[in-house]
Amino acid sequence: MIHLAGYSFDPNKACIVCRHVISGAPVIAVAHDDDGDLQFVCGEEAHATEDWHLVCLEHLDLNKLGLGDMPTLEPGFAAERDFIDANWEVVSVD
Repeated sequence: MIHLAGYSFDPNKACIVCRHVISGAPVIAVAHDDDGDLQFVCGEEAHATEDWHLVCLEHLDLNKLGLGDMPTLEPGFAAERDFIDANWEVVSVD
């Protein structure tokens, strides 16, 4: 199991990740959708459909992405920050 944002997830959990994060951009926002899906986003606006990819959680280097200090993220909430070392702010995605 992979522990993230106060939850334990199967390593094979499919996550929605923008191509910028896959290419090494820092994660600026993480969403824990109501249906349990996780999204990892660079913070850029106007992503095209082809910018989104499904990636197994185990293939994301959570420490390198700066996600080791994620607050507990209930389904339906997102955590956002201004830059990689900034504090997370938890907001509702509804």
